[in-house]
Amino acid sequence: MLMRFKQLTLSLCLIGLSATSWSQTVLVKTEKNIEEYKLDNGFRVILAPNDKENKVYVNTVYLTGSLNDPKGKGGLAHLLEHLAFKGTQNVKGDEFQRRLDQFTLMTNASTDYYATKYINIVRPEKNALNEILYLESERMDKLVLQEKFVPSEIEIVKREREIRMDQPFAVLMDQMLKAAYGNQYLGRLPIGDLPELKSITMNELNQFYRTWYAPNNAVMVISGKFDKTEVLNKVDQYFSPIPARTVPAPVKVPVLDASKISQRQFTVQKGSDLAKFHIYMNGKNTKLQPTLALAPALYTMQPSGSLYKNMVETGISTAVQATTWLDQDFNVVFMGAIYAPNHDVKKVDEALKIGVENSQPFTEAELQRIKNISQNTAESIANDAVALGSRLSDYAVSSHGQWDQYFKDLQAVQDLKLKDMNQTLKDFLVPSHRILGDILPTPEDQKKAMTLKAEEKPKTLDQIAEKAEPLKDAKVYQQEVAQFVTQSAQQLKKNEQKIQRGQLKNGIRYALFPTATRDDKTYATISLDFGDEKSLFGQATTLDLTSYLMLRGSEKHTLQEITDKAIAASGGASVSSNGNGLTLVVQAKKDKFEEFLGFILDVVKQPKFAQSEFDLAKNQSLSVLDRPYTEPAVVASMTLSKVLEIYQPGDLRYHFEPELAKKQLNEATRAQVKQFYDQFFVTNYAQIAITGDFDPKKMQKTLKKTFASWKAKQPFKKVTGQYTEYKAQKIHALSEQREFGSYQSVLALPVGSYHKDAPALIVLSHILGNSQLSSRLAQELREKNALVYGFGSGLSLDPDVDDGTLSITANYTAGRSNQVSQSVHKVLNELLNKGVTAQEVEAAKADIMKKRVTALEDERSIHGMLTGQLERNKTLLDRAVRDQEFAQLSKDDVDAVIKKYIKLEHFVEVMADQYGQAQDNR
Repeated sequence: MLMRFKQLTLSLCLIGLSATSWSQTVLVKTEKNIEEYKLDNGFRVILAPNDKENKVYVNTVYLTGSLNDPKGKGGLAHLLEHLAFKGTQNVKGDEFQRRLDQFTLMTNASTDYYATKYINIVRPEKNALNEILYLESERMDKLVLQEKFVPSEIEIVKREREIRMDQPFAVLMDQMLKAAYGNQYLGRLPIGDLPELKSITMNELNQFYRTWYAPNNAVMVISGKFDKTEVLNKVDQYFSPIPARTVPAPVKVPVLDASKISQRQFTVQKGSDLAKFHIYMNGKNTKLQPTLALAPALYTMQPSGSLYKNMVETGISTAVQATTWLDQDFNVVFMGAIYAPNHDVKKVDEALKIGVENSQPFTEAELQRIKNISQNTAESIANDAVALGSRLSDYAVSSHGQWDQYFKDLQAVQDLKLKDMNQTLKDFLVPSHRILGDILPTPEDQKKAMTLKAEEKPKTLDQIAEKAEPLKDAKVYQQEVAQFVTQSAQQLKKNEQKIQRGQLKNGIRYALFPTATRDDKTYATISLDFGDEKSLFGQATTLDLTSYLMLRGSEKHTLQEITDKAIAASGGASVSSNGNGLTLVVQAKKDKFEEFLGFILDVVKQPKFAQSEFDLAKNQSLSVLDRPYTEPAVVASMTLSKVLEIYQPGDLRYHFEPELAKKQLNEATRAQVKQFYDQFFVTNYAQIAITGDFDPKKMQKTLKKTFASWKAKQPFKKVTGQYTEYKAQKIHALSEQREFGSYQSVLALPVGSYHKDAPALIVLSHILGNSQLSSRLAQELREKNALVYGFGSGLSLDPDVDDGTLSITANYTAGRSNQVSQSVHKVLNELLNKGVTAQEVEAAKADIMKKRVTALEDERSIHGMLTGQLERNKTLLDRAVRDQEFAQLSKDDVDAVIKKYIKLEHFVEVMADQYGQAQDNR
């Protein structure tokens, strides 16, 4: 969080580049067990091994982005990125994406001003990693850009742009950068403008590709668990034959002088929030960045942040926010306050100005606190392949290849002197650097229904008749499924043998999992169940307030002391409401865990529920509720919740209604919270799971001493859902004017997690919408018709009763709700009429099993399974039964559940945009 900044340094001379044959990679740099190698063609590979990991992160970074878009062709680099998934000379068409889906856990790409990145996360298996290296070498040198995909991808980019322009903060940023740089350099969005996108020719795309996608203009970052020798051999084999090319000098951004920006104030009216930002901006100065990186926490961290204390605790604003954007061409620090209609905006503005520019100097204790957080964050990143790989990739771009600048920046933070830090903040956070930004709610005149005008349908792939490409033999996936089932069984047996399950004399169940974790932390989850539908009726607000306040001070310790204790333990703790119960989560470094766990248990056994904290929580919640609920996604969600409602107000399961929530909050008192805690917190209906490096015998004694005498004062019965059959409805609701509308649909299912049909339904949901490019919904909504940019399907199955839902969500260009609904119905009807293919079923099974095995290779994932298993008398070995159920599934099984459960006469759809009809969501 604190170290997401980069620095420019003079490029270091790379040593060791002797005249070698092309078949040899050369080590050129080593830092913190991370090595950089270079091929003769200039391609660089950064290897960050971590044998504790269960995945490999591979990021192929091309050092070109939108800054190098030709004049009048804004968005070309980004459009090329979209087209780079459509096949190569040797891996043609859809096969390229199918192989990415087959061999990765996740694949994605992004284009910014400076770089284009292709990210793949794979299992630590030689075959999978080798396949990705091969595919990326194909993408580098043998990409086939096809004109037939261009119209659809331009439409999809347009959808992506519309989403960005729907985000108030993103719009504010765009306005500010345009004022600073005009319609060039960083003032031109990487995503591009539609007129310029439509003018891009195939020749220009190919020329850009051949100019910039060169091995000597790229770097690959690989982090996680892998065989270094094998990786280097494959990198050499696949990438060395690609010839280096002459790469032009990248566009140079002029140095920014914030004092010369003429427009100093910007306003965005979009959404429901009230926010005021003081944005401090100036040209690059790498010496300032270690201090500026700490500024957000210094000013806004709870409870020590100076802005938090002066604005939130005093009631001037609802919340404070801060972040930094410290890059190779500028430094930006955002200081902001979120406020409500009942707040005085002048006071908010003045408090923000005084709190930032005229604040008291920070103390040594405050600086050390943030240094400790920075160190904890760095340690967490070092143990996470994705986080470290992402950080090294960012630095490889921003520091012109000097990825080791990351470690220099970390050290620079630790070396900061208090006097220097305070002086830097005083010099940078000044009026000449300040730009004002206001985010205000959407104007009322933009919340009225509009009349939809007929628009010409854009040219997309659905208008092109072509023969479908043959799918891969299903036997390939069947072999993978068999392999993953075997691996899963081995992992389940091995880990279940380590777990010590038991029960205290009062019935509290526990599972102790003594094992090394990849981050050297120990984890505890304590699930406390209490009450029933009757005793908790009307208590939802009190339950939420109780959970929030339990760690905000005790009879012995202040909130600051609790926070500092967590920082010292490199851990944290949280309490959250969960159905009719509470879940306490504690984590800390293994050598500090037992002490920290004891400390947190002492806190939650003696919470103070201070009146000041109660008032603060109540007022903040009321302020958040005092807002319009008119954004498309909010309107769609609230409308759908109301349509599906079967419970009465006051029931824990009753849907969210703002006015009811306000009423309940207004009526809530501190005395009620204390009474609720006294009545329900101590319970013997509980499950405790602990995972990490600890002494299990000693931990058993701790659990007995702490929990064995607990006994519930009230009867407990789990509050569960219940299957309800709904009549089909299609509602087009009115929302405020936004670029995007929201589609949300639900089909209720009489199926729970352990139902015999659950595995087949999970496979169906995967086929329906798991992949953003190759699933059934992806092909119809995105690839063929370019109606949406983001969508998803989800299957939610209750673990306690046979009650579930299949849901489909999508964001769509406002005005195209009917097309989205028709497309969804087309997909579902095709499934009903023709079923799925054997290849789809086997591919889905392989991907599901791949992810199930991967989860078992992370002790923290297993930890997350334990309390649920304890509650339902399950073990890890029950998971093996589900694995076999997946393995045995056939096309006929999935077709059968489609016929049995996809009942369109019970399909409920809600669409929300400015062309709908007003709904009463009270």
